[in-house]
Amino acid sequence: MSAANADDRLTNVELLLTHLQHDLEQLSQVVFRQQAELDTLRKELILLDTRVVTLSTEGPEVRDPQAEKPPHY
Repeated sequence: MSAANADDRLTNVELLLTHLQHDLEQLSQVVFRQQAELDTLRKELILLDTRVVTLSTEGPEVRDPQAEKPPHY
């Protein structure tokens, strides 16, 4: 194996490593954003679940259709 060939192989390995580091950083950022979104969705789900439980234990909502105006009035 010649020195030029070994240098070329080393350069190729370094280039591949650089690309892999870049891809890994991008993947890490995506996973971080997904986790933040999951956390937000979990909080919203807990709020909605609490609301459903509250509404189901309060009984039916009493509404007076005569007192309510349609949105176009």
